[in-house]
Amino acid sequence: MNKRKLYIGLVILIVLSSVTSNLFSQTVKAGVDRNKIFIGEQIRLKLAIQGGRAGLKWFSFPDSLNHFEIVKRGKIDTVLNGSSTDYYQVITITSFDSGRWQFPSLFASGISQPTPPIAIDVLPVDVSKMEDYNDIKDIEEVKQENDPLIIGIIAAITLLSLFILYWLFIKKRKVFVGRRPAKGSLSPLDWALAELNKLKGQNLSTPAEVKKYYSSLTDITRTFFNRQLQQQSLQQTTDEWMMTLQPLSVDNETKTSFFQVLRLADTVKFAKYLPHSRDNETSVEIIKTMLQKVSLLHSPIHSNYQPNPA
Repeated sequence: MNKRKLYIGLVILIVLSSVTSNLFSQTVKAGVDRNKIFIGEQIRLKLAIQGGRAGLKWFSFPDSLNHFEIVKRGKIDTVLNGSSTDYYQVITITSFDSGRWQFPSLFASGISQPTPPIAIDVLPVDVSKMEDYNDIKDIEEVKQENDPLIIGIIAAITLLSLFILYWLFIKKRKVFVGRRPAKGSLSPLDWALAELNKLKGQNLSTPAEVKKYYSSLTDITRTFFNRQLQQQSLQQTTDEWMMTLQPLSVDNETKTSFFQVLRLADTVKFAKYLPHSRDNETSVEIIKTMLQKVSLLHSPIHSNYQPNPA
């Protein structure tokens, strides 16, 4: 009788040891193919559970978390590894916020060990290595003096600057208003394509002409979205506008290229960067593609898109 009890106890001990060994042999891993990207670029996040068991519940997390957007979730692959099974999944992610962000730790049901957090740098459009790139210099402080002559000169310059800015604003506003089509004459898409075609083939020989070219490019694009989707695109900053455009159901490749053109336009206007002439033509074509897809997918007939409130 004692031998029988000893035998049963030994069997139970072996089974428990096997279960415990199986439980603690499970390991989770996570990694990315690169830790630095430009805004809108995609990276591959690979998740793995080695030594998994039947009935395993996979990692669960939303489509947007901590400045990252999930672009595509690959299927979960399984690989037999002796008496256990290894599980793998590749997820494509991106980010539209520049900065250093951490993709957080993830937990799988029944496994206490989380994946390690992953630090990823999201960079703006890279122009630092371009030949014509001129970095923005810090403002130099000028020592203040109480000389009346200097104060008078500063006051005169200030008034003159205000007058010039006012004149430029009125002129630009007239040009901008004059560019907008009469109500009911053209669709937003037809008008925008006609204006973009006017930009093609221009001889941009000076920095001022290049800057005006990209200013016109963004003005036309903002006006299209304002008329097509009733967005507040004319008043928003580029970052605010990109966040507003992010939910549009346009394919990610087109949307990413479009966002990169917006960043390039800002760089030209504010950092005195002169792109290659072929980039100017390419930018127009990228804008056209984006507008055509938005017009098709988000027209009043084909979409339930709700414009932002004023």
